[in-house]
Amino acid sequence: MTATTEFLRGFIRALSDPTRGAILTELEHSGELTATQLAKRLGLTANNVYHHMRVLRELKVVGEPRVVPRETYVEKYYQLAPEIQAVVGSDPEWLDRAQKDFTAEERKELFISMCLTMAQLLQRAARQYAEMDVAAFDTLMSQRTLGMVSINEVGQKRLESRLKSLRDTLRQEHESGIANEEQRARQHVVLMAGLPFLWDEQEEGKKDSDT
Repeated sequence: MTATTEFLRGFIRALSDPTRGAILTELEHSGELTATQLAKRLGLTANNVYHHMRVLRELKVVGEPRVVPRETYVEKYYQLAPEIQAVVGSDPEWLDRAQKDFTAEERKELFISMCLTMAQLLQRAARQYAEMDVAAFDTLMSQRTLGMVSINEVGQKRLESRLKSLRDTLRQEHESGIANEEQRARQHVVLMAGLPFLWDEQEEGKKDSDT
């Protein structure tokens, strides 16, 4: 096992906790943040963040903090370990490849933690939008900076069609070269799909009660 593989295994173990997963997502997006900034973004206490940060440092997925002395206190800025940044930031398919060596139980645990991490991030987004001025929110929508959110129940063929459309759109943007590096860095696509059997048990219960 290479050193890089060991770092990635630590990163995946960190993702098994939804709060730590949300912290890692924030650090990956922002570069570096203090515990106070992370607490505010995720609706946590600073002490809670410090607890998770200790675990993340033990797993070697967060590097030594950058210390900034202030008049009466010291600020510590945390960031992903350089080894993690080198892979996660440049190879979008690293997790897919890493999962090939997982056991079925490990894949299940990772999938569940990903769902819980997304729930954390969606809660954060909901808090921010709730606090936002209506006019500012409407500006984001009109400028297409903020995409509409929809929840749909779709069949396999329709899902495949939507995924193909998304893939073609991203490929066209990449090949056109219209968007510069700064614009690409600000574009985000969040895709939530593939939750089969979510209501099957409830539906079966409903059928039984109707008979």
